[in-house]
Amino acid sequence: MKPRTFLPALLLLAACGLPLGTTAIAEVRRNAPALEGKSVRVKGKVESTNQLPFLPTKFYKLSDGTGELWVATLEPLPPVGDTLVVSGELHNAAVIGGASLGIQIKEGRRAKALF
Repeated sequence: MKPRTFLPALLLLAACGLPLGTTAIAEVRRNAPALEGKSVRVKGKVESTNQLPFLPTKFYKLSDGTGELWVATLEPLPPVGDTLVVSGELHNAAVIGGASLGIQIKEGRRAKALF
């Protein structure tokens, strides 16, 4: 592959759900206060989903073996059991004594993981 075509191919593969550049959920949780409002990218298995009545926002829980994290979305909920690569903005409901509470990602992009 020519050097000029390598970067576009790499970007295409990343957009298709390869876990390139993902961060372990435990690391995201550990650094949540510093990541407030910043973009994060994680890979995990959908463990459960939740939709509250009369609200457009839905939630699903991702787990990667290092931890769990809720993702808020306006899109249709993914099936439980799917493995996804999700990027979005991290939000903490509160930071008390340096510890984050109510950590979630506001989904920006989601792709089914290829492996």
